[in-house]
Amino acid sequence: CRRFTRAREVQASGYYPYFVPIEKSYDTEVIIGGERKVMVGSNNYLGLTHHPKVLEAAAAALRRYGSGCTGSRFLNGTLDLHEQLEERLAAFMGKEAALVFSTGYQTNLGVLATLIGRGDYAYLDKLDHACIVDGARLSYGTIERYGHGDLAALERMLAETPEDAGKLIVTDGVFSMEGNIVDLPSLVELAERYGAEVMVDDAHSIGVLGEHGGGTAQHFGMVDRVSLITATFSKSFASIGGVVAGSEEVIHYLKHHARSLIFSASMPPASVATVLAALDVIESEPERREALWRNTRRMQEG
Repeated sequence: CRRFTRAREVQASGYYPYFVPIEKSYDTEVIIGGERKVMVGSNNYLGLTHHPKVLEAAAAALRRYGSGCTGSRFLNGTLDLHEQLEERLAAFMGKEAALVFSTGYQTNLGVLATLIGRGDYAYLDKLDHACIVDGARLSYGTIERYGHGDLAALERMLAETPEDAGKLIVTDGVFSMEGNIVDLPSLVELAERYGAEVMVDDAHSIGVLGEHGGGTAQHFGMVDRVSLITATFSKSFASIGGVVAGSEEVIHYLKHHARSLIFSASMPPASVATVLAALDVIESEPERREALWRNTRRMQEG
């Protein structure tokens, strides 16, 4: 730790861009150092962090349930709100069932560490998010990483894998730093040819892509051909938390085996209520997603 000097050197130069405290937020504008600034670095894609319905729902949940659950989902930390949210999200994402975690990071950590066992193989795009990489590291399986979008390399890896091995291809739906969308049709076709399952992390796609904002698989009309979809609530859903959606059997297994669910306190009531209200707004105000795409195209076209 003492040998790490790089950050202090940058701080001394006056150009350190991290951990800047925000004193007040006005949705698209913030107060920093007493000055009003335009916020262009936020993941608040649909502008829901200050929506009146969202704020009202959070306040009502605080009054009814208190500030926290003080326990894990497995024991005393499951509210009726958690189960309502899981039902709603399963329908929204087009899957049989869903399971809510305390963060998006913990979701991928729990899902991958739980499902990839000894003798199984996981294939990761080299630009997959850190939580996917970390979840794979925690597993007991063999982890392969292919160059970004290099499906020819992925096919070579699949061809060399024992036929009877469990195989899971894990990809971001929208890659957060590049902004490109995975070629899901080609990836799914490849997976089906080699008997592999597909998991898509829709952190940056949920609420944005798809006819109703259901994510990457909905965008391509392939919800039934993707085994698992994960997402975070810290972007379009204006809160914190995460979800995995898939078959009821897999979700039931994760409920009883995912360590990041069982050994961590559950999502606070106000956060759950926030996501439920955000979901209401996403479904009732599609013009927000349309405005987002108009802004996106304007930026693309200069």
